[in-house]
Amino acid sequence: MSRRAYPYRMAAPESVSMSGWSLKSEDGGAVPLPSSIPDWDFQRDLALETVLGVDLDEVRMSAALPSESELALTVVWSASGSGIRRLADQVPVHGTGNRSVQLAFLVAGRNSGGVLTVETQLVLAKGIENPDPTGPRRAGSILWRHEVRVRLQGDASQFPMAVVDFKEAGYPEDAPWYLDISPNLEAATMGAVVLLVNSNAPTALNALRRADKASYAERLIQSALRQDVVRLMVEHALSDDELTDDSVFEPDTLGHMLLGLIRTYLPGTTLASLRTMRRSDPALLSARVQHAVGLFKKES
Repeated sequence: MSRRAYPYRMAAPESVSMSGWSLKSEDGGAVPLPSSIPDWDFQRDLALETVLGVDLDEVRMSAALPSESELALTVVWSASGSGIRRLADQVPVHGTGNRSVQLAFLVAGRNSGGVLTVETQLVLAKGIENPDPTGPRRAGSILWRHEVRVRLQGDASQFPMAVVDFKEAGYPEDAPWYLDISPNLEAATMGAVVLLVNSNAPTALNALRRADKASYAERLIQSALRQDVVRLMVEHALSDDELTDDSVFEPDTLGHMLLGLIRTYLPGTTLASLRTMRRSDPALLSARVQHAVGLFKKES
């Protein structure tokens, strides 16, 4: 694992102690922050908290800082799904001796997704004229750092999934899922495509939540869902005449993803020929998608 090198002395590792981040539940309890949250969706906010112990005398001595230097603990989070990075909390740490500091923040589900990274840092709060040339002097200089990552979704190629009560939301109440796709090809994929899963369809919902531990029947459901999603996205791409084989889109946009999906599942076929097939023989197009996805094949 690579490590960052800083052009000044850092605080000794033992001068800062951290209990690890905890994830707060709705009933007020807290559990250690897991490495992944398989049932997370964009309607779920995450409340995190931790407590740090700082030996200020040891920090200043090991980092070659004068006694009057002002320090602060900060926490920054970023989400690969949304591309958002924000300062979540900052607490000044003044004085001498040992200090105990609590940090806490909330990440709104609509701003998150993908992999959530939380960086906790002890920094120099204000710039100083440090008489020691080996010590830090600029405001924001990192003296100690801790990073933790939480996977909220399976992998970077997946788009968001949300669990919704279809009856209350106005969708067909017995349908197990609905793929919501934006017409804007320039929109970021993570915000343009959402798979809605009916909270009142427990069979399908459990099949998705169990992922790698799914039963045979649940793997069949996963296969059917995978085929349906690919088919719907191919249909969506073919219904938009602005999308051509020569179209160029920024990475991570809906247009870029749709072109990549067609080239992956239906290689060697132009969009024009696929549109012709869709008009003349839609069942054949559907069968080609079933073949490309391997519908039920891996589950046999």
